[in-house]
Amino acid sequence: MSGSDDAGHADRPSYRGFVLLDNTTVFGARRAFEWDPVRPRELPSGVNLRSLMDVLEAIVLFNDFAVDNSSREYFAWPHLNQVSEAGGSFFHDTEVLINSYALPTAITEISTAQLSHLLDSGQLVAQLGFMPSSRELDVLPPFYRDTDEFMRLAYNGVYRRSREGAAAGARLRALALSLERQHPSVRNFAYFAFRGFYYQQLAHLMSASYMPHSWRSGLIRSQIDHPVVKFGDLVLDETASIRAALSERINNEFGAAALSAEFPLIASYVIGQCSTRRSLLTTAVEIRRTAKATAFRNWIYDIEEKLRNQHDLVAIRTAQEELRTVVRELEQELGLTRREKQEVVVKLGIPLASAETTTHVPTVKPWLSRVFRRRTHLVFLRDLARESTRLTPFATAFRQLAT
Repeated sequence: MSGSDDAGHADRPSYRGFVLLDNTTVFGARRAFEWDPVRPRELPSGVNLRSLMDVLEAIVLFNDFAVDNSSREYFAWPHLNQVSEAGGSFFHDTEVLINSYALPTAITEISTAQLSHLLDSGQLVAQLGFMPSSRELDVLPPFYRDTDEFMRLAYNGVYRRSREGAAAGARLRALALSLERQHPSVRNFAYFAFRGFYYQQLAHLMSASYMPHSWRSGLIRSQIDHPVVKFGDLVLDETASIRAALSERINNEFGAAALSAEFPLIASYVIGQCSTRRSLLTTAVEIRRTAKATAFRNWIYDIEEKLRNQHDLVAIRTAQEELRTVVRELEQELGLTRREKQEVVVKLGIPLASAETTTHVPTVKPWLSRVFRRRTHLVFLRDLARESTRLTPFATAFRQLAT
């Protein structure tokens, strides 16, 4: 597909720092967003709802994210394009492939080998076991159900006249033919897995990150010897642990699982500020553009860049300490940890609530305001942690919202 990002290799933006999303994620998120239930309060497919959560998280947390359109002639989600342009052009529906025959050939070779290993080891069939039924695979694009169409798309960009290209195509064709003897659900999922390996390799070679579809994440992780450490995941996990601890205490007191719903932190934070489902994307963009969210996003990007380059270990350690201190102070405030006898000193100067929330905030002394300005990213972090104890889980809130 030709678009604003496809003016030729010389004009292509650098993908360093980008996050590559799956087409299946974006299309699934669109289906959930546009969901028109047959019965009142009926939810869309769980995997599509998960994709919508991932896109909302991408809007808030990623400076730029992209989806590859080399296999189609239309935009995946025009509404997302529109809100992106209005919010600073953070989403790129573009042909990510570099104008090179060697790159697609090499990636095809690697992806074919990874899929072969996944099949031979039995891991692919094992992953299928988590699905309620094979009908769940109906959310996958049609070309994952047709071998010829899959081969056409998978072989796209490979120079078939070269010896390497011909060999890559022959191995992929042999694998596809062997899958013809498998159950359709296994064959479809295998084609789906192949494309995930392909995008993972593509993102790596282009110095980008890859956020796979929720069904691909386990498959890809199983094939990576040394997974990439993501500081952003650590931050969200640590922050979400506050709600988890509070839920556990409440459940223990009830003697039953009164609180058990999955709580995706960023998506729940976004939907908690929406009045309708139609406002989900625009609300996410509004949050994205706040000073505290921008500082938080840049903080995570900066630390992840340091982790990739393995330098400035003091800054990485400082970021870890900042995270732990914010979580620890809020745990103490909520009575989730035993308080020390002496008065707890607020080390980071984080107010009990951000000035951008609706909670009343006492007047802050001038010297403390200067501290807040230097640590704006921690204000957003504390807001997320605090709101996690108050907000409704995303799926429940989605059901309650009007379209």
